[in-house]
Amino acid sequence: MKKTMLTLLGMGILSMSAYGYDQTDRIKDMRTMEQAMSEIQKGILYNNQKMVLEGVKNLEKASANIEVAPKGDMDYTAVFAKKQSKNIKKYAEKIKSNISEGHKHGAAKNYTNVLTECITCHNKIRKWN
Repeated sequence: MKKTMLTLLGMGILSMSAYGYDQTDRIKDMRTMEQAMSEIQKGILYNNQKMVLEGVKNLEKASANIEVAPKGDMDYTAVFAKKQSKNIKKYAEKIKSNISEGHKHGAAKNYTNVLTECITCHNKIRKWN
């Protein structure tokens, strides 16, 4: 009986760690978001709609994965990160519609809004000064 319980417990722990979103995943997604932002900016500057749309697609995909494990019951970082992720996706959609309609200034404004969301999240969660 004890062996069965220990085996089940061990398998449960291993399965959680195998499918969990860890620091490596987060770093990968942050790098993807940074590259997507660069691609969007370059696309706006070079008047390349395809590049902007590809950057937006990559940004939306990576930002959908963002998770932060709360450190305690009173830790708000996980909820805050999800809110920032939602805002990033909202502004990314606006970039997409702006660029599709030929409104490059609107796309640039929403690009800045995404950047502001990124910086705000990093200030609060990563404790940037």
